[in-house]
Amino acid sequence: MLLALIQPILLFIFAAAIGGLWAWRRQNLQLAFMAIGFALFGLGLVIQITEIPAGVVPNAIASALAYGSGVTVFAIGVLTRAGVPERGFAPAFVGAVMVAGIWYFAAVDYNLMARVYILNFGLGLVLLAGAWLARSLRHGTATDRILFWLVVGLGLHFFPRTILTAGSIISDGPGDFGQTLFWRTATFASAILGLVMGIGIIVLTMADVIASTQKERDTDPLTGLANRRGLEAEARRLMADPAFEPISLIVCDLDNFKSVNDRFGHAAGDEVLRIFADTLRENTRGHDLLARQGGEEFVALLPRFPAEQALAFAERLRLAVAAHSFDEAAAGLSITCSLGVVQIKKGETLEAALARADELLYAAKHNGRNRTYAERIGPVGRKGKSPGRA
Repeated sequence: MLLALIQPILLFIFAAAIGGLWAWRRQNLQLAFMAIGFALFGLGLVIQITEIPAGVVPNAIASALAYGSGVTVFAIGVLTRAGVPERGFAPAFVGAVMVAGIWYFAAVDYNLMARVYILNFGLGLVLLAGAWLARSLRHGTATDRILFWLVVGLGLHFFPRTILTAGSIISDGPGDFGQTLFWRTATFASAILGLVMGIGIIVLTMADVIASTQKERDTDPLTGLANRRGLEAEARRLMADPAFEPISLIVCDLDNFKSVNDRFGHAAGDEVLRIFADTLRENTRGHDLLARQGGEEFVALLPRFPAEQALAFAERLRLAVAAHSFDEAAAGLSITCSLGVVQIKKGETLEAALARADELLYAAKHNGRNRTYAERIGPVGRKGKSPGRA
């Protein structure tokens, strides 16, 4: 008996470890669901191994409830990570149908083989339903993708394992069930897959912690954009891949920003920076790299964007800022910005491209502010477009 309990004990240990990680990082609610899922599945094993509660019908229903609830809650944890916990009704419905089938073939029309197939196929379908509804994880971070395929593998394994071993259940009676190839294979698979999934979740959680720490290090706390360190790290990756060419770079500076701090205080100045960062995000694509270099200077790195398109984008941004009300910072406050636009040359460093863009930005400032200057295109702003290079 004690040897047989090793599998559920292993699941309880992982449940405690994952629950401990959740207690440490309370914002990761998916860990709480996954810990409960491990514990409930382990409980299902204990119910079957100890035959408590006694009796075929109570034991079958109790274990099915524990198993079904375990995989359903685990699937909801995966959906929570994918940002769609509300879709958990689908795995829960599959789990409820599975438990109803177990009850019917235990209490109404006794059939052990039917229960075996319903339970195992039901558990597999719950996990696969959760994976399908959380399939956006396939396009997420490396940890998201690994978790997705682990869940898919776990869900799929129930089908061939059951088909290949269910034939070892000779009679409808439960007497020798614990000695069948099916049960030995099922418990062995539970131990191995529980070990793999438990270790996987712990490793993935630690990877999340590291990634979160790096993100905090590379993010400007005021605006939520990348800081200079984050800009340099991500820009190196983009600029090293020819698939992102052409890449345009825009440097933007808020005009007369010092006067905002002098007249209205630094709190108002901070609010202006936050509003501008939001405006920048609203006018860019999700994969564009946005950064605050420091003070009131911002950078946008636009992959697969030639200079002509970047100029048009920069003009839309300039006009949007000029038209925006900054009343949240100070009543009646209006802000303009000046911009420099370049297309990064093949083999050029970020520093060199920034230096070229800064020259154009300074020219825009020197010639009246609230303007956009781009190489080989010229200045655009309050007095329109001029031919030639700025």
